[in-house]
Amino acid sequence: MPTLKVNVTKQKVKVNNDEEMYIAHLKSYSRISCDEIIRTTASSQGISEANIASAFYALAATIKRYVLEGHVVDLGPIGTFRASINCTAEKNREDLSPKNVTRRRIIFHPSSELKDALYQAKVVGFHEGDEKDDEELE
Repeated sequence: MPTLKVNVTKQKVKVNNDEEMYIAHLKSYSRISCDEIIRTTASSQGISEANIASAFYALAATIKRYVLEGHVVDLGPIGTFRASINCTAEKNREDLSPKNVTRRRIIFHPSSELKDALYQAKVVGFHEGDEKDDEELE
């Protein structure tokens, strides 16, 4: 079973009148590069890195095209991608224009399968030297 580790820090919490309290954050390790994903996938699936890379970059281009056309792109066990904007309001419709757009973003929603895997992972490290299961989270 995968294990997520936390760092525990003491910080001021605004909700409690800036009282110092302990809070846990997931520990991040290194960033896994696209090249590493391609190498690992090729190795585990017995497919050449060139074929995986070709398919990967073709998939990325296809996702980009569909998202920028306004589609919600469903990648099955990974999740969905969609474009979104924030826009300032106007009293009259004719006053709206592209100048009202204040933010553009790509929104990713993980699949249920990916979220379930996260919830099934052990979370450890709340106490010094704690590498065992934290029962209260299961």
